[in-house]
Amino acid sequence: MKADYTERSGVVFDEASDIAIKLRVLAGEIFNAYSQTEWLKRQMFASTATGEFLDHIAEQRGLTRRAATKAQGTLTFSVNETKSYPVTIPSGTVVATTGAQPVRVYTTEDAVLPLGTLSVDVRAEAELAGFGGNILIGTATVPVSMPAELDSVRNRSVFEGGADTEADNSLRKRIKDTYYCVPNGMNKAYYIQLAQSVDGVDRAGVVTYARGAGTINVYVNSYDGTIGQAVIDEARALILRNREINVDVEVLPAVGTSYDMAVTVEAKAGYTAQEVRELCTNAFEEYLSTIPLGGTLYLSALGKYLLDTDCIENYVFDMSMSNMTAAGSQFFISGDVDIEVT
Repeated sequence: MKADYTERSGVVFDEASDIAIKLRVLAGEIFNAYSQTEWLKRQMFASTATGEFLDHIAEQRGLTRRAATKAQGTLTFSVNETKSYPVTIPSGTVVATTGAQPVRVYTTEDAVLPLGTLSVDVRAEAELAGFGGNILIGTATVPVSMPAELDSVRNRSVFEGGADTEADNSLRKRIKDTYYCVPNGMNKAYYIQLAQSVDGVDRAGVVTYARGAGTINVYVNSYDGTIGQAVIDEARALILRNREINVDVEVLPAVGTSYDMAVTVEAKAGYTAQEVRELCTNAFEEYLSTIPLGGTLYLSALGKYLLDTDCIENYVFDMSMSNMTAAGSQFFISGDVDIEVT
């Protein structure tokens, strides 16, 4: 710009002159305009859009970004000696994990420890939504607002189902899938993609010709194996609005099928047998939660999850165990667990 100005006007100006300052400001504004235009161009396409602009593109494909969800589980409140009166545990009782960054969970229902009993299980969920609310067995042991009559608290099962707000990359992939999985009669992937766009639906499976020609059953559930009727109704309404012509679609809750694990493990030094059993049980349940509806349970993958606990040197599955494929309406749940520690 400076060279062009000098050539056209025949005037050589000083860098501290008024025209030099104006040209620098103008050059900066032109650069900003170019940068803004390039940024806007990237927001026009699913492969490069981000944030709220990606949300707008998703809406055009009938999708919404999945909101963060809270992990859910069960707390067991206990007393050392039986009481001669019932102990009330109000909804909202808070318990935390140990460590530098404790996770707080709270009960979601009113409960009572009956007289003459030592413990009671109460449903609970993480205080904050997000993946960080998923905690291992036996880690929620610090009472924050527990009734004074109780002596201890512990989660005997994992807290799971917590998820962060869906990231751009995940939403971008689902948008792209809508172009690959177009409705063309009875496309399974198309209905799975529709169902999984509903908050609370983490896994979906499809059975075609379920009730005869032209019929489809869509089965849904969450990572923790439970799903509310309101979520099912929302998924049904969405799918019915977007189903193909002359296709009869029904949305139903998936059914759990149990799988037993019997394994002998060699513990690493420094771990007690009880710690090994808890960690391996948690790994087993975590692996089951990753298998899609109608998916296959592979012993090789299960073995990797066990080794990833870093508490065992080796493992040997019982001869009764084998790879297993669930039906399209089924998901795996933990059955009998027998872990022998050597």
